[in-house]
Amino acid sequence: MRCREQLWLWLWLWAFAAPLVSACPSEPVDPPPSGPLVQAGDWERVTDPGLDHFAAMRPPEAECADEGWYVDPFRGSLEIKTDLCDYLTLRQSSRLPLAAGDTITITGFHDQLTAPEPAQGYLGLTIDGELVWEYTTVIPSDVDDIEESFTVDVSAPVGSELQLHVHNHGPNTWEIIAVVVDPAI
Repeated sequence: MRCREQLWLWLWLWAFAAPLVSACPSEPVDPPPSGPLVQAGDWERVTDPGLDHFAAMRPPEAECADEGWYVDPFRGSLEIKTDLCDYLTLRQSSRLPLAAGDTITITGFHDQLTAPEPAQGYLGLTIDGELVWEYTTVIPSDVDDIEESFTVDVSAPVGSELQLHVHNHGPNTWEIIAVVVDPAI
């Protein structure tokens, strides 16, 4: 075979073999972890208004006794009693990384909500200072489950600061059972 024929043969092989080689799968990549984004016992109260992402919502008469929020020993969930703590912002570091497109699901409930006059109950969540979720309900209202899923458009590494906030008027009980992340695939 002459040199020119060998060159054409190599070019022909390269033209047809290269796509096959590049189509070979690479090493499998582990999917990002899914599971609890927070741990109920790891929340700590934010008392400094300069660090509270929800400070603009704080009414001047807001009060929060430490015994107004705690981990429910039966469910292992976060419970807030608004007759003792009517304005509460908590923070903790995320346990898992987040990527834009991931889904976060928040589950919980509130007992019957009452107040001397009609009002609104509020929950909110920030990731590194960016508001990513809000939940509101009218007061008075009956007992209700909370199960809301939303897609985040931010990316955040493990250890990013999450802030959870609740406020309402009247002697009510809120319970946050889980905050779970399901990575986009």
